[in-house]
Order: sequence, then structure tokens, then C-alpha cells
Amino acid sequence: MNSELESLPAEIVDLPLIRIASDLSLMAWEQMLAWRPLLGASLDASIVDTKTSPNDLVTRADAQIEALVRGYLNQVRPHDLMVGEEGSEALDPVEFFPADFLAKLHAFDQESGRLLELGDEGLSVGATGTSEASGDNGSGAGAASNGPRLEWHIDPIDGTVNYVRNIEHHAFSVGVCTAADEEEAGLGLGGWQIGLVASPGLGATWLAATGRGAYRIDGRLADYRETSSAIPARRLRGTPPGLSGRLLATGFAYALSNRGAQLAKLEDLMTGYDDIRRCGSAALDLCMVAEGRVNGYAERGLGIYDYAGGAVIVEEAGLKVSRGGSGGPTAAADTQEEVDRLIAAI
Repeated sequence: MNSELESLPAEIVDLPLIRIASDLSLMAWEQMLAWRPLLGASLDASIVDTKTSPNDLVTRADAQIEALVRGYLNQVRPHDLMVGEEGSEALDPVEFFPADFLAKLHAFDQESGRLLELGDEGLSVGATGTSEASGDNGSGAGAASNGPRLEWHIDPIDGTVNYVRNIEHHAFSVGVCTAADEEEAGLGLGGWQIGLVASPGLGATWLAATGRGAYRIDGRLADYRETSSAIPARRLRGTPPGLSGRLLATGFAYALSNRGAQLAKLEDLMTGYDDIRRCGSAALDLCMVAEGRVNGYAERGLGIYDYAGGAVIVEEAGLKVSRGGSGGPTAAADTQEEVDRLIAAI
């Protein structure tokens, strides 16, 4: 694949938004692992429900993870807007997780026993590696004034069907952009800042920050917090020149009424490609484009939270992406010309 083994730059690791995203993904990863044995093979209705069809699944794990993320952001970024898939009420991570887990969160202050309010410049790392908040008394008061209001687009488990059926292709996804005015708030129309996708099934995390490149690391970013050495990472640059064959990643609607139209367009969509891949997670499909495992991606009917994290990663890998908003066509490829063709075909 077109990626280079190197170290994750400190300028990315030290970004406050990346550290917050790391905390969110750590909570999500922990709970995906915790819920996994409870799901079993029976798809128990007490744990698993359906959305638009019997295979469009939502689990209590989805709702719980989103609730924890909302509870975290309510305290750490109270002036920001969170857009999630499930609409779950906030759940306080400090009341939910044990002390040893909370100590792994950058925003948790062990002395006060609470999460600190942090602005864009409100988080730094001291010589001991512990998190510190800006402000006179460490309370973080006024920290949220550092920088614009942001939108956090969260998919607690992208690829829920895979997760329930113990298929590895599922992930937590977060993308952050500046917030638009009130009329367009939550639509992902501001400038995108960071993206992070974390998959416990694949044992990897992808992350990117605008102007700083896209990377893949093994495991969770939080696992490297205590290490003094550089974090090994692969810089992502899409498909290497000269690689034979072309693959297109895509997805299909669960509703039969929508699927027929998608299948009718498939031949045109695949023009210039040898085969398709359908892994069941838009976030991971986009990460595969960034890595060069597939050459392109196109899908209609996504929520913004589905592509929010992965689209930033694609762009920072040097590729092109067209975001479809809520329900519109989304595509990614190595050239704008191919993205436009995919959008027209899908």
C-alpha cells in the first residue's frame, strides 16, 4: 500500500482536538469490547433493535457510547455542538467509569475528580505527561473562548451489523468542523479540522488533522500516552502508482425500494474498476481509500456522521472527496475528475 512507516508527528499528537478525540475513541473502544460478549449469536431483542429493516441494527452499545461521548463533550466542550446518530441523552463518564480508566483520559483531572473544560488551546502536556488545563486555577473557566464553536459529528459504532455479527469491520468515528450559523448548524458546512476512526475489530486507529497529513497506528492512540518514544505510524498517501487492478468500495441501502435503483446504476458506477468491495462501514471504506487498499469509494444515503472522520483522513492523504451532506452522494478518489464521475453515476 502507498503508506510510509514513520513516527506520528508531535504536532498532531499534541493537538487539543486530537487528544479529545483520543479520549472519545478510548471510551468507545472500551465499551465495544465490554458489550461484545453480551451480544452473542441470537441477536437478543433486549440488546439489539432494528432501524429501517431487520438488518439495519442498533444496539444498546451504540446508544451507551453516544451517551458517554455526549456527557464528556458537555463538560469538556460545553459550547460546541455534538451531532450523533442515536440522539442519546448524556451520560457522565466520571460516574460511569472506574478511577483507573478515568486516569487514562487527557481531560480528567485526578485532583478534582472531574473533566476539565478545554478550549482549542486549553490542553497542554507537562513534563510529567499529565494533562493540564489553561486558566488561573485549572478550572478551565473561559477556555472555550479559545477558537470558534465546533461541530462534533459522531458515529458511536459505524458498521453496527458487522459489530453484532462479530465481523471485524466496525469502528468509532468522529469528525470535527467549525460550526456554521444557527440556520445551518449541524450540517457539517464549516471547515473540517480533524478526523479519527478507531476500530477494535481491526486493532487500528486512523487519524488526520487539516494541513498535517493522515496516519494509521496500531491499537489506540491512548495506548501510547505514557511512552516517551515516538509513536510508530504509517503516513497515508492513497494508491501507489503502477499498482495493477482497480477496486471500488461502495454500500447499498437496507430498504429494498432504494436498493433496486442502486443496483441499476452499478454497471455505470464500476466503469474503470475491476471489482467492488463492500465492508459495511463507510468510515472504514474511506480509510481504505486513504491507505490505497481501494482506489475509490461512492455511496448514497449516508449521514454526515458516517463520513465525517473518514473524509478528513482521505483529504489529508492527498486525495479528493465530495461530502454528500445528509443522504446525498458521497465519493472519494485520487482525482477530482473521478470523484465527479462517481457522484454523477451514484
